[in-house]
Amino acid sequence: MQDLEYIDNYFKGTLPREENGRFEQRILSDPPFAEAVSFYCMAVQASKEHLVPQKKERFRILYRNYSHPVTAQRPALVRRLLPFAAAAAVLAALLIGWYVWMKPSSPQQLADNYIQQELSVLGVNMGNRQDSLQTGIQLHNEGKDSSALRQFESMIANNASDFTAIKYAGVVSLQLGDYDKALRFFRALQQFRLYSNPGKFYYALTLMKRSGPGDREQAKELLQQVVQNNLEGKQQAQQWLGKW
Repeated sequence: MQDLEYIDNYFKGTLPREENGRFEQRILSDPPFAEAVSFYCMAVQASKEHLVPQKKERFRILYRNYSHPVTAQRPALVRRLLPFAAAAAVLAALLIGWYVWMKPSSPQQLADNYIQQELSVLGVNMGNRQDSLQTGIQLHNEGKDSSALRQFESMIANNASDFTAIKYAGVVSLQLGDYDKALRFFRALQQFRLYSNPGKFYYALTLMKRSGPGDREQAKELLQQVVQNNLEGKQQAQQWLGKW
């Protein structure tokens, strides 16, 4: 049981950096441990029914490449060691394949992907005049987030109930990596009674991105609330919870 927990921690990336090297060396020097790692990989692979056929075929190719019989004459010692070397090579291929193709995305990675795909460029609906809100959005879309934040904060100073400016101020603060400020804006946004309010979803997103002590657990609870209460971001929250 301890070995399985140790193996699980390795693949989750929670082992100390220096321990990773000892783990990998132990695979080659401790056959029972190598078998336990192999069992773990196969169990995880079996549980990932969504693994696409192309990836499964890649695993088969890796295994076939590493398991060809060797017909050349070799010294007796080499012949005795060959099965262990072949097994280690196959196991290494499986470990690399599992890590690259099957390891679940971390909450921080999920947040990074969402921010890049959904928040890097905001929609601009320009009318006959370029009002303050659209100016801030355009500054953000041009990569001038510091200027955009000043624009949105100026709007909030003039009208503390401008929930749209508060939302965008939170988004820009998140892009700038000022997570504490982003959380303050998204906490304030949740106070407004809107038909569609992304405040709680964005608050969870910020916690995922920051991933400090306790952040992931709190983010998970908030995403569950988003789903249960049918709030804005429900569909994305369901997808993330399924990968957590």
